[in-house]
Amino acid sequence: MNTDARLQYDRDLLQKRIGEMEQKISELNTELTKSNRLATLGVLSGMVMHEFNNLLAHISGYAQLAQNTPEDRELVAKSLTRTIEGTEQLTRIASALLGFMRGDQQLQSANIHRVIDEALLCLARDPSKDGIRFVRQVPPNLRVGMRPICLQQVLLNLMLNSIDAMRQSGGELKIFAQPLPGGQVCIKVADTGGGLPEDVARNAFKPLANAAMADPGLTSTSKPSGHGLGLSICHHLVTEAQGRIEFQTSPQSGTVFTVILPVESREDSCDNNDQNSRRSA
Repeated sequence: MNTDARLQYDRDLLQKRIGEMEQKISELNTELTKSNRLATLGVLSGMVMHEFNNLLAHISGYAQLAQNTPEDRELVAKSLTRTIEGTEQLTRIASALLGFMRGDQQLQSANIHRVIDEALLCLARDPSKDGIRFVRQVPPNLRVGMRPICLQQVLLNLMLNSIDAMRQSGGELKIFAQPLPGGQVCIKVADTGGGLPEDVARNAFKPLANAAMADPGLTSTSKPSGHGLGLSICHHLVTEAQGRIEFQTSPQSGTVFTVILPVESREDSCDNNDQNSRRSA
């Protein structure tokens, strides 16, 4: 084999190896994202089971009331209505959790308002029960060029971080979104907790920078409690969608995460309309 042929062979082999490594990295990133989603579900499980038990207790109570007072038709009707409402709420929560676990790999753009609704259902527990006021300022039809399951994972992670930071003292959790010039959308997740410690803030988006991230992420509290939810994963998902994520934090005013994403493209809008049409057919 002459020199030129040998060089070409080596270049082709190197290109092949690079392609294989890129494919492997892509597969590892996908698995890491799935692992974080499972870790998020693990954190949610305690909250969900508590709310399920509460709902089941109410359902059982109303059912027994209807059974014990068959002569009072008005009370029976009211009890059965409350029982149905409780079972429907259980169904909605379970459906949201299953959807989050499976992930929607088809839609390429997300309605922010709808994704927040799904994230709140996954929380199961109303933040107000922990003294946290939830505020949403999001236009109902604002969409971004990011897969819904990925946006849900980012927002759910940030929301749980904020709730964890305010669980003891209460406060306000606010999600704000607005379109920006140049085909972008700004989403802010703000809390009034105690802010991120300096060492945590310095390593927030660095994968496996410390034990807190490895198990499974950072928290917005001063120590790794296991309730932090992979800020490095949030960074990866946002970057993958051609966006960026940053934050400001202080002990006095809390933490604000800002996510900048591209607005839904015309192609994504057509794809989503086609898929919605097929679902309704």
